[in-house]
Amino acid sequence: MTKDAKEIYDNWPRMSKENGEISKSAKISKLIVEQNDIHLRMNAMKKQINQKNIQIARVIWELRGNPIHNSLCTDLNDLLLGTIHYQYE
Repeated sequence: MTKDAKEIYDNWPRMSKENGEISKSAKISKLIVEQNDIHLRMNAMKKQINQKNIQIARVIWELRGNPIHNSLCTDLNDLLLGTIHYQYE
């Protein structure tokens, strides 16, 4: 535990069962679980974004041969700038 974390832990008020409070270790466990949930959600969002990028790249690939869709393909490709799905022409 870092110095700062220890200081925060030591300065937390003691548990009061009459007020329905939870212990310090229970608070820490709850924080760890919440942090893990945040990481899981972030990973799921990254995967979802990647799947959307793949689909955009597939649409560009399918439409790129038709001159009517050139501006749409350009706009969609600009959305992919900075990703591995960006198509250099």
